[in-house]
Amino acid sequence: MKLLLLFLVFLATSYADQVDEMEELFLNHPDLIMHPEKLYKDGELWLTDSMNTPFTGRVEIYSDQRKEDKVFECTIVNGYKHGILIQYVNHINKLPGIIGLYMDDKKEGGWTTVEPLDGWANSHITLSTFPVKTTYIGYRDGLRDGSVRISDLLSGQYYGGQKTGIWYFFNDSDNKALWTIKHQYDEDILIDSKCREHIKGNIFEIDCDEYEAKYPGSKYVLRLLDPGIQDEFKDHLNRLIIKDVNGLDVEIMVEDFLNHISYYHKRKISIHKERGYSFNINDSLRTLLIIKSKD
Repeated sequence: MKLLLLFLVFLATSYADQVDEMEELFLNHPDLIMHPEKLYKDGELWLTDSMNTPFTGRVEIYSDQRKEDKVFECTIVNGYKHGILIQYVNHINKLPGIIGLYMDDKKEGGWTTVEPLDGWANSHITLSTFPVKTTYIGYRDGLRDGSVRISDLLSGQYYGGQKTGIWYFFNDSDNKALWTIKHQYDEDILIDSKCREHIKGNIFEIDCDEYEAKYPGSKYVLRLLDPGIQDEFKDHLNRLIIKDVNGLDVEIMVEDFLNHISYYHKRKISIHKERGYSFNINDSLRTLLIIKSKD
């Protein structure tokens, strides 16, 4: 049974997405080519580099001078994003696919993002052969509002930028119709949680702390919803890329991984399965994790 634990770590504030996709694109990839002319951002406005005036028109961004590889396009009106925004999946530049609507520089309606399930660590593998996650989030007036879904892993609801109601997590890949974690929120505050595991066709309730320890690997999937969690810097230091049994690079959370194998893999050599990957557990890996956990 392949299990993918989703452990929810969110900011307890009204969540408005402040990321400007086009600005972030050029900060990370300054060599991209902008058409029909070069723009720059001043405050909230996109201005023309030649006239220093608010731009109006359709912007297209390419990875090559011949304009054969389009990576991004959006409409700007009087300096503000207004209309459909599309970012195309690009393996060379490690860009996720994004599509959504801006109205007067605020997100509206449903936004969809498609990217590798565990990020771009295995960038040489195409999305056609690599597990992907599709994230859908509803917006109103720039705030998350309405349904949120992550592939067949999670379903929940926002209202006015805050988590509300029941959120379900479907972590057992062999029983995708059955939830494994259920959270209940009121104005972004977690007021109740239940966890259960499925074993040989039976459902057993389990303490959520015990569930988290037993089925590690969840903090990746939920980070895509709130990448600005407060412990982001500390969390960055606690990540490591290791090889699975097939030679794929997989990012893990060092302390979570180490705690799990120390409790559930006490034999000198064993196999650990997580998020659809399998890992050889041996003394060399244990030593590496212990050293990394002390960094």
